[in-house]
Amino acid sequence: MGFLKKLFQIVSGKKYRNCPDGAAVDPVAQRALQAGLINSEQIMAYCDSYTTGLSHSTLAEGLGSHWDISSPQEAAETLESLGRYGHRFFYDIVFRVHSDGASEGRQEVLEALIVSGRYGAPETVRKQITAQEPCEEKSLVFSALEQAMEMLGNLRSVFRLVEDKVNGSYLPKDYSAGILAWDLGRLVTVARMSLDCKYIELDEFSRILAHVDKEVRSNFSSWPQFAKSYIIGRASWAGQNMMLSGITGIAEDLMTDDKSPWVLSPL
Repeated sequence: MGFLKKLFQIVSGKKYRNCPDGAAVDPVAQRALQAGLINSEQIMAYCDSYTTGLSHSTLAEGLGSHWDISSPQEAAETLESLGRYGHRFFYDIVFRVHSDGASEGRQEVLEALIVSGRYGAPETVRKQITAQEPCEEKSLVFSALEQAMEMLGNLRSVFRLVEDKVNGSYLPKDYSAGILAWDLGRLVTVARMSLDCKYIELDEFSRILAHVDKEVRSNFSSWPQFAKSYIIGRASWAGQNMMLSGITGIAEDLMTDDKSPWVLSPL
């Protein structure tokens, strides 16, 4: 499908598709599903149910091409990574480097990755990355460094430029609040798609929804606040482009439309 046609479908497709077999009734599940609304509206999934309502071929293509998921093991690994780290792991690092005013930032980002402990004991990692011989840990750190540097460039390009019609221009304090919403929204969608593909069981899906609900209630006081965190995450991941405008438009509708689940069920 051509890019412009896909963008048109995202922006003008039917809003808030309800599952004909009935909506989720548990309040925990409802809030978690609403945390995934920007993403579910983007892919035109049902807004109110465990199932996405998408065809198996669409699900397989989406999980495979965007998430490298084609098996239960890969689904479990991706969902674990999203829940534990997500893009916020890199964002928190690069936002600190950006705030400190580092001119290039590469060495500062590398040091932050090392001391994070994610890739092993810091002293061991330092020895591995300075050694001549290759190793898996060294490869992981430098791959992470490239991802983080790309995000740093994106953050610098969008800092203080992102806005929406409800929240207005985003302030430095909005950027410093982080991008948890971006990770939570994607976690819900990937979990729903994985459940539809039978890559995860219902018990695991319910556990993920409970985790998302807890994080939403602990960190956000309104859906507009959640939207800011999500949009900053999207902007930092891919910078300014046409798709960011489409995502922002979806969020604006969710914050203002009388039929929106966010408007009907505020936090």
